[in-house]
Amino acid sequence: MRKVKIQHARWSRMVRVSTGVCAALLIAACSGSFFASDIPVATRYVLASAPPAASPATSVASAVDLAVSRPDVAPGLDTDGVAVLKGRKLDYYRAAKWGGSVTEVVQALLINSFQDQHLFRSVVAEQTRVSGDYIFDVEVRDFQAEYASDAAPPVAHVTIIGRLIRLTDREMIATVSATASKAATENRMAAVAAAFESAFQQVALELANKAATATGTDAGKVAATAK
Repeated sequence: MRKVKIQHARWSRMVRVSTGVCAALLIAACSGSFFASDIPVATRYVLASAPPAASPATSVASAVDLAVSRPDVAPGLDTDGVAVLKGRKLDYYRAAKWGGSVTEVVQALLINSFQDQHLFRSVVAEQTRVSGDYIFDVEVRDFQAEYASDAAPPVAHVTIIGRLIRLTDREMIATVSATASKAATENRMAAVAAAFESAFQQVALELANKAATATGTDAGKVAATAK
């Protein structure tokens, strides 16, 4: 009988301790301290595609249907974080992110930029599975802010390479590339994002014109051979 009473007493103490711990955890959770964090909420930045052409241009690729691939992005850059390069050190802004991963952002902006120049009959994403004439296979080499020193604002550096592939026989007909570097007006994230936008727009316009020339010329040769 004594043994039963001792066990019962121990069990009662365990129940009281457990109840006290649970109550403490609940109070901490309700007060917010249990889940407190010093990590700042990230601000997401979006970039605008290249401005539309003022009027439809005469283009050798006006009958070409172009698909833009999901980009192959350099290691460390395929993230929604805004990459920062200081010498050989790759880092990211603490409280800033893009609206999506660099893969998603670059593909969407290239499609919109190419479409708005009216150089092609149509421009779509490769994953839409729409039948087309050529695919623009994209590689992103640079998409980072570069600091020469801590005192000066960074330079937004964008480099994109495109390989144009004829879909009928999977032959690569041309490789085009464009790069741009734009200095931010000040060392603030809004100014850095504006520099990225300016650099990307310059690259997109150059790529659009080079791709139109290459695909239009090749399409003309194919049509002449078929006659």
